[in-house]
Amino acid sequence: MSVVGAALRGFGKALKLGKQKATGTEVISSVKPNVPKTKLEKAKSKLAIAKQKTKASQARLDNTLFNIKNQK
Repeated sequence: MSVVGAALRGFGKALKLGKQKATGTEVISSVKPNVPKTKLEKAKSKLAIAKQKTKASQARLDNTLFNIKNQK
């Protein structure tokens, strides 16, 4: 990359008008809470949590079996 190319690229960015790109330092101002109100919503929530726990347990088991099988 030449110095002139870098300078032109920087100058082009300085001239751009409009929305800035996300830099990763933005702050989340608000998030709606997910609070189940009905019995059905509560049951769905508990089911989703149980499914995720099952997936995690299966992943840990698979990893353990892999490590046992591939010991040196």
